[in-house]
Amino acid sequence: MYIYNITFVIAPYMKENFLGWIRTEALPLLFPSEGSACNPRLQTVVEAGGEKPGPEHGLSIALQAEFYTEKEAHDWHDIRLPEVLGRFNAKFGPHAAFFITLMEVLSYE
Repeated sequence: MYIYNITFVIAPYMKENFLGWIRTEALPLLFPSEGSACNPRLQTVVEAGGEKPGPEHGLSIALQAEFYTEKEAHDWHDIRLPEVLGRFNAKFGPHAAFFITLMEVLSYE
């Protein structure tokens, strides 16, 4: 199993606008019914190092999706992400950022 993690970093005052955008515009493009991505999740950072991050650190919201194969993950990245990330940059501009990580789930046994 593979997990793509896209962490968006925005100013705290942009939270509601961002959540509205991701729910109505981004998620339908990223997770169409015929796609290989499954179990999408939105998460936000509550604490870092045991402390709540201050507004100067920005608000981090992570979007994660699971894939059965690395190829499916890369295909999703190549086909779905460019348009959505372009729209993110156009809407939230220079006051926001994102970073992407692909992880493989390992057995802990």
